[in-house]
Amino acid sequence: MNYIFNPVEVVAGPNSITQVSRIINSRKYIVISSNGFSSRGWNKYFPDAEFIIDNISPNPTVDQLFENIKLLGKKSFEVIVAIGGGSVIDISKGLSVLKADNINILKKYLNGSTSVSKKEFSLIAIPTTSGTGAEVTPFATIWDDENKSKLSLQSKFLFPDYAIIDGSLSSSLSFRMTAISGLDALSHSFESLWNKNSTPYSKSIAFHAIEIILQTLSDILSSQDNLTNRTQMAWASMLAGLCISQTKTALAHSISYPLTSYLGVPHGLASGIFLPQILHYNKINDNSGSVDEIFRKLSDTFTLDEKMKLLYQKLNDRDLFESIKSNQSKVYSLVPKMNNPTRSVNNIVEVSFDGIKNILDNFFNQYL
Repeated sequence: MNYIFNPVEVVAGPNSITQVSRIINSRKYIVISSNGFSSRGWNKYFPDAEFIIDNISPNPTVDQLFENIKLLGKKSFEVIVAIGGGSVIDISKGLSVLKADNINILKKYLNGSTSVSKKEFSLIAIPTTSGTGAEVTPFATIWDDENKSKLSLQSKFLFPDYAIIDGSLSSSLSFRMTAISGLDALSHSFESLWNKNSTPYSKSIAFHAIEIILQTLSDILSSQDNLTNRTQMAWASMLAGLCISQTKTALAHSISYPLTSYLGVPHGLASGIFLPQILHYNKINDNSGSVDEIFRKLSDTFTLDEKMKLLYQKLNDRDLFESIKSNQSKVYSLVPKMNNPTRSVNNIVEVSFDGIKNILDNFFNQYL
């Protein structure tokens, strides 16, 4: 039996950011963003905001979420507008559903012992990177610095009410941030394919998203101001978010979490860097034919291997993988923490610590 649910109303295309006033519809609103909010000119779209928080950092923590819950408890508003990357949208999702008197109550929500029961504020999500797809998922990732772990909220109430997908908002991203966010979207797409929870719906969207990403990401990295490609990548990222909202993620994300917690590797890079090796690990060990289907459907004039090699060689040539390559021994030391049962269990084949080590071996043998 297949079940499809996604209640987010999406407005997409060039200049779709101009629709935000119509969507707010004269309601009192606040804006959540990062410290690039004003310098990138996004403030011009929100002249009537009751309050602006523009200091959200990458990988938001439990403490940061709690401090902002306390801060917003003193404000009067109806709508949260989140404009930024996945971290901004994730913390805004938390703020849209949580009211906690103390941090211990908050942690109960984050560890799953207490469930979210309602939405406190309407949420409009406006991604400015093309990677996380958080604008259409029911998840929010919050990091526990003290215990070096990733925590997650999950509830249908975390779905934003609206998502505005405007590729032009990512035009100021550097090569590095464009590449990292693109890998994040690619990892979501592949993770929903080599996934025990995949459905005909999620697979059809994932194949389309991967085709777009492999066609356009390499071009964007060569010509970063191409609006057509930026628009395509923003769309593909949203499609990838739709996929994982149905299937959740799998082995690549399981491997990624300790890389981010212990080595500070950005999430998109940590979840995307080993995709070619995981793809082949799953192909060797899959008896269902699902991975063969991935290769067949994503190979045309060029094979899937050739397409992946072209993209990853470009990334390596620009030193994107240095934080992993220069910490080889530390990466191997994290193998015992890389089999996260909530994620690796979704992988189409079972994985052992030896299997993860084999994936790492194949990466380092290729790039060192």
